[in-house]
Amino acid sequence: MFKLWVVMLALAAIEVPILINRQMWGELAVFLSLWLVATIYASLVAARTVIPSLVTILLRVLGVT
Repeated sequence: MFKLWVVMLALAAIEVPILINRQMWGELAVFLSLWLVATIYASLVAARTVIPSLVTILLRVLGVT
């Protein structure tokens, strides 16, 4: 898990300053959003958490059997 966080933080440390220097605020927002989702998902997978499929979640939310 520690290695995962080191890699994810390194990716952010490389990409974020570039986007800030170029004043690419929209791209920065999208990058940080996707980075956060990817980091959380990768952490859950690394922790061997059982994650239901997206289809299963949608079927439960929509009430389809």
